Amino acid sequence: MAVFRDDNIQEHVHDRTPPQNVDLEMCVLGAIMLEPKEAYPLAADYLTRDSFYLDGHGIIYELMGELFNRGIPPDSVAVLDELRSRGQMERVGGSAVVMGMLNSVPTAANVEYHARKVSEKGHLRKLIRTCTEIVDECYRQELSLEQMMDRAESNILQLSTHAGSSRMDNISEVLREYWEKLSERDETLRERRNAGETNPKLSAGLPTGFRDLDHMIGGLRPSELLIVAARPSMGKTALALNFLHNISVVNGTPTAIFSLEMGADQLAERLMTQGTLYTRHSRIQGISSGRLQNPDLNDMEWNVLTQSYNNLVSAPIYIDDSSMLTIGMLKSKARRLYSQYKIGCIIVDYLQLMSGPNSGGDNRVQEVSEISRGLKQISRELKIPVVSLSQLSRQVESRQSKKPQLSDLRESGAIEQDADIVMFIHREDYYQEKTQDFSADADYDRHTLPDADLIVAKNRNGPTGLVKMRFFKEITRFLEPL
Repeated sequence: MAVFRDDNIQEHVHDRTPPQNVDLEMCVLGAIMLEPKEAYPLAADYLTRDSFYLDGHGIIYELMGELFNRGIPPDSVAVLDELRSRGQMERVGGSAVVMGMLNSVPTAANVEYHARKVSEKGHLRKLIRTCTEIVDECYRQELSLEQMMDRAESNILQLSTHAGSSRMDNISEVLREYWEKLSERDETLRERRNAGETNPKLSAGLPTGFRDLDHMIGGLRPSELLIVAARPSMGKTALALNFLHNISVVNGTPTAIFSLEMGADQLAERLMTQGTLYTRHSRIQGISSGRLQNPDLNDMEWNVLTQSYNNLVSAPIYIDDSSMLTIGMLKSKARRLYSQYKIGCIIVDYLQLMSGPNSGGDNRVQEVSEISRGLKQISRELKIPVVSLSQLSRQVESRQSKKPQLSDLRESGAIEQDADIVMFIHREDYYQEKTQDFSADADYDRHTLPDADLIVAKNRNGPTGLVKMRFFKEITRFLEPL
């Protein structure tokens, strides 16, 4: 049995033959030369030059790809001519080796199966190299444990993500997939119109639950980082939980929320109260958190709470309420959640409470920049939307106009740079709340609720602008105006 040795970490790899199947490699290359137009596209879905164990086989396969892309079928004659013109005949073993490949397979019918097997061997070799590098770095002890764990998980996840197909995306395939999505959306809209729905709208990403907002930003789209920023107590968490409720409770998409400010029990209570909105005598009502502390609830309130509970209890919502969370820990937890539960969205509450890889230093701006960059990396790596809440600086309150702008983002301009969408919450009543009387038992006409502006200040892939909302303060819920 191989043994680890401190003086030569590579020894446990060098004493055994890496995974490979040279005969299958020859069958794949022979099948392509036998039926180049049909076989090469099938093999190309799985293989690159690195998929082949013998370098000569990799050279031939890469040459075949170049010929195919130039419109020349990579049959045996074309391959031999190209090898001679490049002076690479000796590197691949000579013309006899090439002709031996052609004679090694009677038909190209199984080329896809053989290519997949060759690809699997190549990925196993990559996994061995990656794990060896990880072990080597662990012995060197040059990185912190958190940095080492992050690098190891990221490298393994990348191998897993690309294990099915190693090719680069061709524009025709990308456009074809995009066209299919457009066609599906158009068909859905037509069905909704035929069903009698007037002016139906459908977002490209996960729906937030607010039609005008989804129409402007296209919903919460994969690989995008969305920043929701506001002053304290303006409604950041409320809006994030509104998103969460619609994504997971209404649409059934698994979602993870990382809360550094509130405990899991507090979040559950907020979600419960948000689901208690109901209409009575043409007035909208809801059960406030304060009302939940009173055991003397009437029958209607119990019925509404029971319905809210039943909707939430089976929802695919995962809560992490760690009060201390670094960007490295978040990456690690997000990857595990994605692998185990296939989460479709991540919410972080909130960015400034997180710690960067170099926390404790004097440069807080750089630390926040690293956190922001890390959140964007998560969205790109897992191909899911990440919604992060963020504080605004105090300077917004020193101006005559209290409406926030991008320069108000606290501590780092990198947040603006990394984010695909930056959205501000602004409520004029926020600055006069001390003189207003909000009763826990009050009911409201939707028109009497305070106005709330959602200001889309940055939208990398669409328009910016203002979305008008109403804010039901007692149940911390945003509503669309009538």
